[in-house]
Amino acid sequence: MSDNAPSADRSTNDRALRFYRDVLGLERLHYGMWLPDDELTMDSLKAAQKRYEDFLIDSIPEGARRVLDVGCGTGELCMNLKARGYEVEGLSPDINQKKVFAEKVEAPFHFTRFEDSQLEGGYDVIIMSESCQYIPIDRVFEVAAKSLKPGGYLMVCDYFVLDQNAGELSKSGHDYDAFLKGVVDSPFEIETRRDVTPDIRKTLEIADDWAEKILLGADILTEKFRNRNPFLWKLAQRFFGKKYEKAIAQRVLLDADKFSAVKKYEFFLFKLG
Repeated sequence: MSDNAPSADRSTNDRALRFYRDVLGLERLHYGMWLPDDELTMDSLKAAQKRYEDFLIDSIPEGARRVLDVGCGTGELCMNLKARGYEVEGLSPDINQKKVFAEKVEAPFHFTRFEDSQLEGGYDVIIMSESCQYIPIDRVFEVAAKSLKPGGYLMVCDYFVLDQNAGELSKSGHDYDAFLKGVVDSPFEIETRRDVTPDIRKTLEIADDWAEKILLGADILTEKFRNRNPFLWKLAQRFFGKKYEKAIAQRVLLDADKFSAVKKYEFFLFKLG
């Protein structure tokens, strides 16, 4: 583990990682890349996530050897990189990612936020797979430039916000125009890019389907209790109603059409000038 670890009160606890891994049995946290004819099944989702990782690895420029995975999740990408002969290191401020990474990957791990890191540098490639959105735009390029070799590459694959007035859908992801301006103001140039929004739609569709079934199941399971105990139900609503209402309001995050109208999921490969 790297010495630049955050203090205990600054470390994070990725509940999404725990839910996906311990409840759903998924080792990867990203959206994946679906094929048009894929059915909405767990097996198809797992295949889409593996396809996404293969795409990232295949996009690494020839001759690159040393790779840093920022926001490395459970370490699956690092494992695949190692299997292909790359020298890999992981980075995350999350205590659960640190634990799982240590169990799965024999590679250095930096327990820190990227923007707070004191990396020695010398990387050929830095990969940010759905982790760029958590790092201030200016710090993304500033820290990456210090950590890469001259002529090194920064790979970003993430979603960005096109409309800042779209409510819940605007609350996560960097502003797209602000991000592109950050590129212009940085020492990086865009080597390649690809809009992968159409490729991730089915992840939203399958998640929305799960959410609908969960809400329906909750309604069925509580029906008898609600009928027999109206006072206790009203009391429960007083304590938990806001959380339920929040969950309902956030269903819009799983609407593939609205996501595509408000956000763009894009792959960038930047080269340090």
